[in-house]
Amino acid sequence: MSGTSIPLESLSQATAARGALCARTTAVATLDVRTRAAAFALFRATYDNACRARFEHDLAEKQHIILLYDSATNALKGFSTVLVREIETPSGPATVVFSGDTVIDCEYWGQKQLQLAFARLLVRLKLRAPWRPLYWFLVSKGYRTYLLLANAFPLSVPRVGVADDTTLRTVLDDLATERFGAQYDRVCGVVRYATPHERVREGIAPITEAALQNAHVRFFVERNSAHAEGVELACLADVRIADVARAVVRFYRVKVQRALRGVSAR
Repeated sequence: MSGTSIPLESLSQATAARGALCARTTAVATLDVRTRAAAFALFRATYDNACRARFEHDLAEKQHIILLYDSATNALKGFSTVLVREIETPSGPATVVFSGDTVIDCEYWGQKQLQLAFARLLVRLKLRAPWRPLYWFLVSKGYRTYLLLANAFPLSVPRVGVADDTTLRTVLDDLATERFGAQYDRVCGVVRYATPHERVREGIAPITEAALQNAHVRFFVERNSAHAEGVELACLADVRIADVARAVVRFYRVKVQRALRGVSAR
């Protein structure tokens, strides 16, 4: 997930040396003390102003957590917390998946096990009630997290070059206002915390000129110019099975292409 370009053969060698990530989705209630401490250590290494009490409060609210382990050492190298809830919208009942704290050790950026585990969770939820809308609610202070949503889900808000879908915008504004109250700016679509909050440490995932060549990245920066100060952009995606399937297929196609290039380079 780094903004730095790495030769494919070097990426392959580095991954082999450090071990590939493996993902496990589990109930937050089952986490032991050691895993909680390891997760907070990763969080604190990534964000300034990290508060253990706030971290534990966020964790306690969630039902699920995706844990990422180094398959060679079994050390925790990443995680993402998930809250699932049912809501009523002007169009009827819907399921909302809210992504909480998410961190991956920068040495493991580029691996996609988190995306695949999250995709599996979305598919399971969608198949439980295929005709009920499933929304992914996200607040993002980093462009890489925003890219996950923008690249995978074309029916989402906000996104570059497209006027907001009115239904999604209404649901998003209602969800963000309910969760953040007056800290949510409905006009700008961002969350400005009233008290000091986490912000990405300087030097981690900087927005480079190369990154800004991506229209989605430029859009994120324009809509959330204070992201470096911990301000978060509120986003919502309508999760459709076809979009999830397309994203997974794209991941495996790229993986095969990289493997073939690595073989041909030897």
